Amino acid sequence: MMAIQSAADSFGPMEAQLQDLLRPIQPSQKFVQTIRQRIQFSPRVSLADKSPKVRRFLLVLGGVLSVSLLLITGVRAIFYLLNRSRA
Repeated sequence: MMAIQSAADSFGPMEAQLQDLLRPIQPSQKFVQTIRQRIQFSPRVSLADKSPKVRRFLLVLGGVLSVSLLLITGVRAIFYLLNRSRA
């Protein structure tokens, strides 16, 4: 707790100097209105949808990989069962 207090004390002169240098300003009404309009009427951003070709390619690729993994697993299971029965 003491370290936090000493750190806060060491920033005191710097905070005072920044407070002297950085004075708040009052923005003009035109600026405020412009910003308000930009915030209220900003266009909606939407991500572009992927083309159907890319989606179809990914679907086919996923299907091929899934079927190949099932085949490999099935073949390994058959070899395991055949080798187990011989022992």
